[in-house]
Amino acid sequence: MSETEGVIKFQLDFERGGALDFPQIESIELWRQHLVRLGLIGQDDERYEGLGFGNISHRVSYPGTSHAFVITGTQTGHLQQMDAEHYALVTDCDPQRNWLQAQGPVKPSSEAMTHAVIYQKIPQAEAVAHVHSPDLWQHAQQLGLAITNPAVEYGTPQMATEIERLIDAGLPRGHTISMGGHEDGVITWGESLDAAGHEILVLLDELQ
Repeated sequence: MSETEGVIKFQLDFERGGALDFPQIESIELWRQHLVRLGLIGQDDERYEGLGFGNISHRVSYPGTSHAFVITGTQTGHLQQMDAEHYALVTDCDPQRNWLQAQGPVKPSSEAMTHAVIYQKIPQAEAVAHVHSPDLWQHAQQLGLAITNPAVEYGTPQMATEIERLIDAGLPRGHTISMGGHEDGVITWGESLDAAGHEILVLLDELQ
């Protein structure tokens, strides 16, 4: 477990502002609470050195870009319920420069760059969920999931490149990728938040 787990690694151009006003936040929060109850998002003193884990985002309309999205704020996993004050808006990202631009009342999740790559790469992706599931991560091969290079750490340009590589190669199953170098990390996207969330639940059901 890296001592920087859960810490923002990219260069962040952040403009602090008031609470965001996007209708998608309500649906994100409903799914987030469900995933918190399942232990897939949250914070636990006995997991990951007590740092928060997991995040969700949703594409939104924003002037000048088709890749903007709202995402849970960094280290908000300990919160059972969240509102608009706990979400950030990402407006631009350049993975090759390790740079991300965001605004709002809180800084975006440390995994925001990976979300950004998915939105840039897949126009039909409307929502992204990054969860931490030991079951899915440890059985990724059994489930037929794509897996990133274990040498690549989360939140880095290299992880963004890995995600792009796997997408270009064609995922063997669904829209889910196991993050080989990110303990228990799994990321899924869908044409809706319900689609992304349900894909995670279906995979978990297969292991029962």
